[in-house]
Amino acid sequence: MRGYPAWLLMIWVVVAPSLAAAQEAKPAPEPPPPPSQTYSAGYDLVWEKLLTTLKSFDVLAVASSDKESGKITTVPYRYFKIFSAKFPPVQEDYRDTYELLAEKRPEKGTQVQIKRKFEFYDRTRPPNGEWVQRESAPAKIGITPEEIFAALALELAAATLPASR
Repeated sequence: MRGYPAWLLMIWVVVAPSLAAAQEAKPAPEPPPPPSQTYSAGYDLVWEKLLTTLKSFDVLAVASSDKESGKITTVPYRYFKIFSAKFPPVQEDYRDTYELLAEKRPEKGTQVQIKRKFEFYDRTRPPNGEWVQRESAPAKIGITPEEIFAALALELAAATLPASR
């Protein structure tokens, strides 16, 4: 079996480093914008029901809220999931922190945006492991922004129903 021609190897030696440099020079793609929903209700009602919605999840304790700026931040919520029933069990530790932004939209109502900071505990990092942020959570782990939006929509619907006689 014959090897590659010398001229082909020389081209590879010249071209390969420039290909690697071009690959490194590409900027990282921008992350998608945080999910948001617009509600036709007024800002005050949406703000009130947003706080009620977070309390309804029990685990989403409010760390800070400022109605004037429209920002709510939750306390980090820590939980785990066991992925193996065999011994020793494989357990992953996670934590979520949410930042919610409510903003008045002229003639459109109120927009709510939810930024989820999802982290997992990486035991392989020295000295004793550390929390590492991930772009997205694996399926069925934690509370998704969509679940918060759905609960908020129910709260708003219940608040705007006419009183029965």
